[in-house]
Amino acid sequence: MGRPRLAWSDLPGRRVGIYGLGVEGTASLRACEAMGVAPVLVDDRPADGSAALPTSSGGLAALLSCDVVIKSPGISRYGPAVTALLDAGVTVVGGLGMWLAGADLSRVLVITGTKGKSTTTSVAAHLLSSWDYRCLLAGNIGRPPYDPAVGDDYDIWVVEVSSYQATDLPLTPPVAAVTSLHPDHLPWHGGDLETYYRDKLSALTQPGADLTVANGDSTLLREHARLLGPRVRWVHADDDPGATWMDGLGLLGSHNRRNALIALEALRAMGIAEATDDAALARGAAGFAGLPSRLRIVGRRGSVTFVDD
Repeated sequence: MGRPRLAWSDLPGRRVGIYGLGVEGTASLRACEAMGVAPVLVDDRPADGSAALPTSSGGLAALLSCDVVIKSPGISRYGPAVTALLDAGVTVVGGLGMWLAGADLSRVLVITGTKGKSTTTSVAAHLLSSWDYRCLLAGNIGRPPYDPAVGDDYDIWVVEVSSYQATDLPLTPPVAAVTSLHPDHLPWHGGDLETYYRDKLSALTQPGADLTVANGDSTLLREHARLLGPRVRWVHADDDPGATWMDGLGLLGSHNRRNALIALEALRAMGIAEATDDAALARGAAGFAGLPSRLRIVGRRGSVTFVDD
C-alpha cells in the first residue's frame, strides 16, 4: 500500500491534528496557522503552559476525531498511539513528506545514512551557497522547509532525512544519496533490524526515485542494493585520488573524503555546472565550517593539530 501523498495545500477544510510539539511540530503549527487551519494539538508530555492535550488524558481521543494527523518524527510509527490512529482510518503524515508532495523535486536533494549524512548534507549546501545558489539546508540537520518562517525563495533544497522522517516520505527526488548503513534506533523501528534497514532506505525508493549516490565501501549497503532505487552510482573513499578541491573543507579521515565525493557526485547528477569545474570546486570548498564532534580541526599550535571528536 502506498503512502498518503498529501500536500500542505490539501489541509484546508479538513480536521487536522498535530501530534508532537517539538521543532517540527511547532513548525507544523505555524504552517497550519498560515493557511487558516486551527489544528488539535497533542503531545505525550506537554510543556508547562502548552495548549497541547496530553496523549494519555484526552489527546489520543482528540486525534482519533481528526481526518489528518501530522506526526512529529520522534513519535514511532510502530507505537500504540499511531497504530490506533491508522486502525481507525486516520491519515497519518509527516510535515516533510507533505512538503515533498508539493515541491519541485528536481530542485531537491535528499541525503540519508546512519552516519555521515550531516557532514555530506552540510558540504553539499556549503558548495551551493558558495556558488551563489539560494540554498536551504533543511530536514534533520536544518530547518523544516515547510516552516513559513524560512520562506520558499530558494533555488535548491538540500534535505537531511533521518530514519524517523523516512517513513513519512511519499516521494523521492530524482537524485538522492546514502552515506552508510549500520544498526541504529531499533526501538523506534519495532526492535527489528531489517525493519530499520527497510525504513531507513525507503527515503530512496518512493515514486520519483531515479538515481541513488551510495557509499560503495559499505558491505551492508551492497547487501541491500535492491532497496536503493532504480539506479545506483557507487562512490568510494579512494575515488579520484588526484583531486585536491576538498582540501579547503578541512575534513579529516577517508570516510569524510568519501562523504565529500558523495556530495559532489549528487550535485553533478543534479546538473550543477560548477560541480564539474575544478576551479569552482576549490573556490566553493573554502571556508567550510565542520560540524561539532565530527573529527573536526579546532586549532593548531606549532606541529600539533587539535581535533574535536
